[in-house]
Amino acid sequence: MIKTIVLAGDRNYTTQLETTIKSILYHNSDVKIYILNQDIMPDWFRKPRKIARMLGSEIIDVKLPEQTVFQNWKKQAHISSIAYARYFIPDYIQEDTVLYLDCDLIINDKLDNLFEQNIEERYLAAIRDANGQVFNTGVLLINNEKWRQEKLKERLIEQSILTTKEVEEGRFEHFNGDQTIFNQVLQDDWLELGRAYNLQVGYDGVALYNNWQEHLAFNDKPVVIHFTTYRKPWTTLIANRYRDLWWEFHDLEWSQILQHHIGEFELLPRLDREFSCLTLTNSQDLEGIEELVTALPDVVFHIAAWTDMGDKLTKLAVYDNVRLHPQIVPPVLDKLKQSTNLYLDIHQGLEVESILKDVDKLGIPILSFSNTQHGMYNQMVFDKEDINLIIEAIKDYASHSRFLKDYNQGTFHCLIFTDTQDIEQLDYLAQYLPHVIFDVAAWTDMGPKLYELQNNYRNIRLHPAITIEKLEQLKVRMGLYLDISCGHSTHDIVKSAHEMNKIIFSFDSTQHGFFGQQIYSSKSPERMVEDIENLISGTFQARTPAIIVKGIDQTLDYIIENQSSIIRFGDGEMDLMLGKSIPYQVYDENLASQLKEIISLQSDEKLVIGLPNVFADRSNFTPAAEAFWKGHLEHHLKDYVELARADWYGTTFVSRPYIDYVDKSQSFSQFEKLKQIWKDKDILIVEGVTSRSGVGNDLFDGANSIKRIICPSHNAYARIEEIQEAVLQYAENRLILCMLGPTAKILSYNLFKKGYRVLDIGHIDSEYEWMKMGADTKVKLHHKHTAEHNFDQDIEFIEDEAYNSQVLTVLS
Repeated sequence: MIKTIVLAGDRNYTTQLETTIKSILYHNSDVKIYILNQDIMPDWFRKPRKIARMLGSEIIDVKLPEQTVFQNWKKQAHISSIAYARYFIPDYIQEDTVLYLDCDLIINDKLDNLFEQNIEERYLAAIRDANGQVFNTGVLLINNEKWRQEKLKERLIEQSILTTKEVEEGRFEHFNGDQTIFNQVLQDDWLELGRAYNLQVGYDGVALYNNWQEHLAFNDKPVVIHFTTYRKPWTTLIANRYRDLWWEFHDLEWSQILQHHIGEFELLPRLDREFSCLTLTNSQDLEGIEELVTALPDVVFHIAAWTDMGDKLTKLAVYDNVRLHPQIVPPVLDKLKQSTNLYLDIHQGLEVESILKDVDKLGIPILSFSNTQHGMYNQMVFDKEDINLIIEAIKDYASHSRFLKDYNQGTFHCLIFTDTQDIEQLDYLAQYLPHVIFDVAAWTDMGPKLYELQNNYRNIRLHPAITIEKLEQLKVRMGLYLDISCGHSTHDIVKSAHEMNKIIFSFDSTQHGFFGQQIYSSKSPERMVEDIENLISGTFQARTPAIIVKGIDQTLDYIIENQSSIIRFGDGEMDLMLGKSIPYQVYDENLASQLKEIISLQSDEKLVIGLPNVFADRSNFTPAAEAFWKGHLEHHLKDYVELARADWYGTTFVSRPYIDYVDKSQSFSQFEKLKQIWKDKDILIVEGVTSRSGVGNDLFDGANSIKRIICPSHNAYARIEEIQEAVLQYAENRLILCMLGPTAKILSYNLFKKGYRVLDIGHIDSEYEWMKMGADTKVKLHHKHTAEHNFDQDIEFIEDEAYNSQVLTVLS
């Protein structure tokens, strides 16, 4: 089937005409192409006509009269008056079905399916314009017979005269040349085709910034690619879709079209046949770009930006191996990411969205300079002074599709912000990590102590009186933030590093705030050195938080499943270990020593060590509880880090699941889990004289039997041997519950080592009473001990025969 195509142009548009014809003939044979024009020289037709004939096709020169009615009609600046020539198609083309094509488009496939569209009842078939309101006249499948019979040409001319007058008089807005006229005359009398037959890419940038998601979402193969608006691939650098394909057809030799039809040539995208590097930038400053471009003439450098580009970048267009992509749109960037060989992280602005993460995920090597590295994405980092090395690396990869040697120069950066000359163990870190760069920054000038460190260690780099912009660059580049300044005003910098998801290491003596820092003892800096090495090698395993404590339900489930014992530590035990007395227990050196031994134990199926679950998240605590634990940790976090070295802990709050929580909805089920532990068991309660746990409530009603040993409420540790001896007399075949303050820790551990199952669950009775009454604050119980009412004043014991019958011995 001969396919009839009509183009229109003038001598200023012959390059575009030629490009469109090349694309038609590359994909199609047996076509008859009419070219409506007034001034194209006959010599121009020789070569395309010769090639067309070899493909069973024709190219016909149709000269329109020199003086035509449309030459004075209104048009847009980027459109020639010759566009109106399509009105006159019935006068010069005899075929009944004609495909009109603008010459600012290219054909990307065979046209057979388009010509098979049934338009017998309509004047034409077209595709909606990008605005979705009217049809675009760049691609029209015309019912030429109907045009002639119903004198459409005359109607179009008449409407053009009327509308042009309205435009001249200022009575017509948004005039769009012949497209407006066609839509005025035909309105809905046209057949709508799919977008593949006129993919309009001139609006790509507008679509991106106005969030026209559907416009950029076309993923099928387009048959016709139309470069609408003024954003033409031959007049602008704007990186709309398929701009590179237009240039592929522009550069195509006529002989290659013939070779394609006999199977000897295939037009492969440049991206697939060139070795290339990609950079997405938000800055005009690309480190070493001209040296790279000139030293590597066989490597193509794609430089892309979401915005327009300034003079520094546009001047790079003079190099044959530079491709600029300003105002790039996501589909074009995605294509570049999929096709590029290397990514160059060399611009001096801030990190550009997720580009580095994306190319790293695609397995594309990333090369960076030490002063331009953005984040940590497995970059191969080079000093900017050694540009020859990065040139060598690119050549190596271009030749072998891999790096034959390791070019990474170990420029891993640690950032330290300080307001003092005293930086904990910086000299030690610099000495034992010579391949790591330590960037030390300050808002002010720096003292001689830091300058001396810089003189002694080449890997310490000082940044005094730093600007905000430079600090941001250092923060983006750093692989690790070191919270090791001994000053006081670096809290906000640590916070910002945390918000950037940077890893933060700190010494126990220098920690500023709570931002997920990995805490190390300043007395053992070798552990920090080891973890920095692990971080660089990719083997670092972060513990976040540094002390891991299971939640209440996790702890209870573990204890129930494994029939574990538990020993709980709270703020009182911490005070005692640090040499302080507490209301119920005076300091005792032996007690403190034994507590330190127990808190360092590893939890396992047999014995769970409990700590307060306050190290990671305190958002579910009441304001009072949150403030208490925040203040406690500000004073004692370093002590916990030093003393609590186990891999994980259960929570101390298994026996305190109610009063300190904003959301108390889980408390009932957690008490039910506790009750399950002693359900149908014979239990032995070891408690103070004022505790009377379970008296007046049903906390222990599920137990098979209850026996009690009553101990001193104050300074019970002084009589621990006597207490332990009494317990051992009655412990056989009983589950032991200890509610005896710090003494319960030592007693529980001793009994555990003798083979007994022991639960250290102090304060459980007060919590249960508060839950039963629905209390919002800690209410004092007048007939027994109340947690946090530490002096047990004005207690009036209620005579309880059941309680009295359970008491085995009283040691108070």
